[in-house]
Amino acid sequence: MPSGSYILQRLRKLGLSDAVAAQTATVVKVQSFDAGRKIWGKGSEVGHWQYIISGLVSASISTTNSESTPLSIYGKGAWFGEQSIINRKPSFADYVCLTATEVLTLPAATFDALFVQEPHFARYVAKLMAWRVQKTSETLTLMKLGNPCLRVVMGLAQFAEALAYKSDRPPTIGFGEGVEIPIAQTTLASLCGVSRTLFSEYVQQLAQNGWLKISYGKLEILNIGTWHAFARSQREDSVSHLSATIGELLQVLRDLEPA
Repeated sequence: MPSGSYILQRLRKLGLSDAVAAQTATVVKVQSFDAGRKIWGKGSEVGHWQYIISGLVSASISTTNSESTPLSIYGKGAWFGEQSIINRKPSFADYVCLTATEVLTLPAATFDALFVQEPHFARYVAKLMAWRVQKTSETLTLMKLGNPCLRVVMGLAQFAEALAYKSDRPPTIGFGEGVEIPIAQTTLASLCGVSRTLFSEYVQQLAQNGWLKISYGKLEILNIGTWHAFARSQREDSVSHLSATIGELLQVLRDLEPA
């Protein structure tokens, strides 16, 4: 369980003064969820702003071509749920724990008060929302309209982003060499809206070309910086790559690789 100092540190990073952070900390709770647990469903009220201490959470919607489409993957260090609280509207997606997850929860009423009364906090949230709205709309186009190959590669790119750094903003720190996805490939295939067989086919090709490592049922994403650049480039040029082949996407990855 996180200490009081840990909670205060997280709140100070939101632009709160020591005094306001200390007062706010009294209403922050810690909550744990098992893998597969739905934190809140589409159409339900969002009662808390949440911060991931550990774990992975997917914000997904149902689409016509797949069981679910992940619009965002949130990893350690990410806050989520602000859009519904500010807009005072039900959740636009299902928020599901992909792994065992531990979060800090800040009541929506407290969030609203801070947003009105604390300029630095409001600025932090505004920047966060602006980045996420753009990212979500671009990702939706790719994951909903893209062919199976694009959905698999882009889906893996989302995990690369969430696991390598805080997924709520562009990175300001360097990347490591690789990160392991702690989720079964059957679940990953479902999230990407493709069959397990098709998912495995594309994963094998990515592994053969050095972008993934497969061992003992584990899947590791290599060259994290290039995967991040790939995700960004696909969002910025979403229309022209909706029917890309695996060969074309592999070439995009190679072109983005640092010299």
